[in-house]
Amino acid sequence: MKICDYNISGVTCDSREVKPGYAFVAIEGFKDDGNKYIENAIERGAKVIYTEQDIKDTNVPVVKVANARETLARLAHEFYDMPSNKLNLIGVTGTNGKTTTTHLIESLFANNDFETGLLGTVKTKIGDRIEEAKLTTPDAVMIHKYLREMVDRNVNIASMEVSSHGIKLNRIDGLDFDIVVHTNVTRDHLDLHNDFEDYLLTKKRLFQQCSEEKFALINIDDEYSEDIRREIPPYVITYGFSQESDVRAINLKYDNTGSHFTVVVQQELTTISGNKIQPQRFKIRLGLLGKHNVYNGLATIIIGLLYDLDIENIQEGLSKFKPFFRRLEVIYNKEFTVIDDCAHNPGNYQAVFNTIKDLDYNNLYIINSIRGNRGLTVNKENAEIISKHIPGLNVTELYITSCEKLVNQYDIVSSQERDLFISTLQNNNIDLRYFNRLKPCLYETVNKVDNGDLIVLLGAHAMDTASEITLNMISQID
Repeated sequence: MKICDYNISGVTCDSREVKPGYAFVAIEGFKDDGNKYIENAIERGAKVIYTEQDIKDTNVPVVKVANARETLARLAHEFYDMPSNKLNLIGVTGTNGKTTTTHLIESLFANNDFETGLLGTVKTKIGDRIEEAKLTTPDAVMIHKYLREMVDRNVNIASMEVSSHGIKLNRIDGLDFDIVVHTNVTRDHLDLHNDFEDYLLTKKRLFQQCSEEKFALINIDDEYSEDIRREIPPYVITYGFSQESDVRAINLKYDNTGSHFTVVVQQELTTISGNKIQPQRFKIRLGLLGKHNVYNGLATIIIGLLYDLDIENIQEGLSKFKPFFRRLEVIYNKEFTVIDDCAHNPGNYQAVFNTIKDLDYNNLYIINSIRGNRGLTVNKENAEIISKHIPGLNVTELYITSCEKLVNQYDIVSSQERDLFISTLQNNNIDLRYFNRLKPCLYETVNKVDNGDLIVLLGAHAMDTASEITLNMISQID
């Protein structure tokens, strides 16, 4: 394919993937520099090199560019024939809620006989083909490759998680989003950003690249929603529990099957096809627990309405959705209940605790793992949010663990992280018991729990096996 005066057979930023006729984009990364591999790329058959550096004495053309990452996205967009322009693409960004919302969207439309696609942290889905995902937002070449495959497989609609990393590193440049969703913003991934303001501005870039005929769905209850929605081109629809929102949730209740609430469309909305949605209200049963999941459900409901789905079909689709691994997952619900959640930042913890306070239980046992290898700031913030909520939850026992022997080498808790986490809780007068290993506190809890009690398992990847261990212990007691 001829792109920028060169007939190329592919594009990549990984010299190991170069084949004869490829364009190679040399990117200076955080851990390695692609410019070191230009000769290797040429030896493997690269036809043209794009780089930000002055490179001479090569036997193939070298094009100097201002931004190599941006160039990679542009080349991929052109090479794969602009696939995002040929399907309905929905982008979801926010610190929390991206995964659930994109899966809700995919599930809703699949339930209504659409050919669907999904790009996210859990999986990549292209029609009926599913593969495990590796990054929240893949590199620009992979994104366009996946979207091209979706177009070729007649996918009608695709939902995509869009992380701040993906935006900051130009991975989504050039994508033609039809709808973009803002779930919320909390302090996370600041390792890549200069400060929180840079993080916020990065999130906003997703909305700024959309044109006026596109749609932006903004969670109005998020404290930074006004910063996101100010001076962006797309048509904005707000959602939340606030009376000021365009689409509102009221009368929220929980039971063991999920969340029940009423949706109120508070003003006339125009769908993508130009039809009008009149103000109205209807009931929803969402197969997920938690107020934060109601926000995710609201965004999904609006998207369904914008694509002219019948309310009955939206109701059915959301009621069928099942929670996936470690997202307020009820793993045991008999004489007592066990809930598992991969809480790892303040927003996650806030969402979990807001849900717990509305549940009925006798005694509450919380087992929380410290987040290893993530530094002092996030661990202090996590401990602070736990300290804020614990007094109002009638907690019988709070266990803190480092999950030694279970955690992988990338998530080992340092002594500084452990000491700061525990001291922050203790300085806030929170009673706790610390175990360096997970199994002893699980064993103690399972042998102590009684009818009507609630066990909550919290923490990032270190806790991924906690549910299996807990269920095995329960079965042995039974």
